[in-house]
Amino acid sequence: MHAPCAHTQGTVDDLAQLGPALYECMAHVIEGSFDKTDRSLRKIRKLASLVDGPLQRMSMIIADSLARRLLCPIQGFAAALIDPSRYLEQSCLRAARENFASISPYLSTGFVTINRAMLEQVQDQKVVRIVDLSCSTSHPWQWLKILHDFHGRPGGPPELRLTVVHEDIEFLDNMQALLCKQAANLKLFFHFDKVIGKLETLDFSNLREILKINFGEAVVISCALQMHRLLAVDDSVTRDGIAQLQQMANMARLKQMACPARSPASTLNYPQTPSPQRQIPRLLVSFLSAIRALEPKIIVMMEQDADHNTPLFHDRFTETVHYYAALFDSLNAVGAANPQRARVERVLLGEEIKNILVCEGVQRHERHEKLSQWEMHMQRCQVDHVPLSFEAIREGKERLMSYGLRQCKCDEGNADLLLCWGATRLYSISAWRPHSQNAAPNNVAG
Repeated sequence: MHAPCAHTQGTVDDLAQLGPALYECMAHVIEGSFDKTDRSLRKIRKLASLVDGPLQRMSMIIADSLARRLLCPIQGFAAALIDPSRYLEQSCLRAARENFASISPYLSTGFVTINRAMLEQVQDQKVVRIVDLSCSTSHPWQWLKILHDFHGRPGGPPELRLTVVHEDIEFLDNMQALLCKQAANLKLFFHFDKVIGKLETLDFSNLREILKINFGEAVVISCALQMHRLLAVDDSVTRDGIAQLQQMANMARLKQMACPARSPASTLNYPQTPSPQRQIPRLLVSFLSAIRALEPKIIVMMEQDADHNTPLFHDRFTETVHYYAALFDSLNAVGAANPQRARVERVLLGEEIKNILVCEGVQRHERHEKLSQWEMHMQRCQVDHVPLSFEAIREGKERLMSYGLRQCKCDEGNADLLLCWGATRLYSISAWRPHSQNAAPNNVAG
């Protein structure tokens, strides 16, 4: 994260102290020391309370997460953090998700890019089935836009059918009414199917029937910020070995923090140590196997481009601080005084951070991985990379640039689109297609 101006976000000295204080607290949590952790938490809260800035707000959430992680083995309340829907009202979650879609430059950029990639694959098809697996990230704006895009398609629009998976029935009812009204105005043949649930809880053994897909339909799939939830595994069997690695690396971390000359940015970017090799989870294997049977024309996914799934806690912590510092900074630039931004930070991003830092095993759903890791997962499941077209990338770039933020940037890697804040990659958009309906995944382990 780039250091904010001193007169608006606190003094440089305050920011320089806040970074090391976070890492010191993390080290004490790994050590299991209540007294040392308490002193670190008091220091963090004092520094973070001086001025209301994105780094300070993020630090308060991380401090709370560290305290919860220390208490969890004793109190046993990590389960309360599995899903915010268990203790947040549905209306509050719905409002926060709507706010995120309206203020985030990244989500709408993802929708524009995904839509263009799907449209290109079905430009000559007469009957098109779109499957929206974005669940909690799903938004009517994406599908209102695609209705207009199909309306203007050369040769005329197809018979369009949309399946949306979401846990909120009221949200689905409202989306259905809005889209059906718009389709009627455009004189499109449109059918809406709703599926109540979450991506990770669908019955993959009967996916065609669950998603209401008929034979003969040209299937395209959109999945924004949800695929990582299929990476959850019960990693308790390796926890003892991982704990030993964490303790060994902890002393090296503390020695690094002793260096007196550190900028506010460098305190958030400690180097990581190699983590044990990850194996592809069976839930993802089952999902991709079921998707292969649907023979989709394309699967377009958007994911957080971060390494929040490493089993070593200190590495996960380092990546979390660095990633969310940039994300909080970018949302602050969009609307520093916007009350919607505060709700997004608290209800959505705050819950993500808690899940990453507090929960383990199957309770940890926010297992974001970098695009390079997703490429390995897909290859091992016989799913091929599909390069995004020049037009899809161009539309995505234009959408991101329309926000007028100089630090919002796009990178192209292997014909994918990477959305960045400064030098920090935040989101990836990539496209895929099953390689063969008969090939089996290789080297799969749970």
